[in-house]
Amino acid sequence: MKQVITAKLKLKLTSEQKQSVRQTTLAYRDAMNYASQVAFVNNKLSSAVKLQKLVYYDIREKFNLPAQMSCNVPRQVAATYKSLWTKVKQNVNNIKKGYTKKRYKGLDQAPKFISRTTTLNYQRDYSFKTNRAVSLNTFRWSDCCTLRWL
Repeated sequence: MKQVITAKLKLKLTSEQKQSVRQTTLAYRDAMNYASQVAFVNNKLSSAVKLQKLVYYDIREKFNLPAQMSCNVPRQVAATYKSLWTKVKQNVNNIKKGYTKKRYKGLDQAPKFISRTTTLNYQRDYSFKTNRAVSLNTFRWSDCCTLRWL
C-alpha cells in the first residue's frame, strides 16, 4: 500500500531566491486566473484535458511557467469548476426538495484565485538533496536554486 506523507517546510532563502519564488507564485496565480477566464467563456469548462488544450501554450508564453506547472494550472482550475458544478447540481436538487429557494450563484462569475499557493510535483518541480537541501525549479526555469530548510 502506498502512503502519502505531507511535510510543511520553512525554507531559508536568500533575497534573490525569495524574489524568484515570489515571481513564480505570482505568475502561477495569474495563469490560474487566465485559465479560469478561458474555462468560464467556454461554457464553464471542467475538463482538465480540454482546458489544457486551450491554455497550455498561452500559459507557457504569457506567464513563462515551466512545463509541469503549465500542466498543473488547468488541472487545478478544472477541479475548481468541477466542485462548483457539483454545488450547482446539489442546489437544484435542494430546490426541488423544498430545502431552499435560493439559487446557487457560484458560477455566475469566473472563480478568481487570490492565494499565492503553487502546486509542485516531486522530482519535476522540486527534489530533496543531501544536507537538508531542496532543489526547486522557479519562474526562471533555467535557474534551479538549492534551498536549505530549518
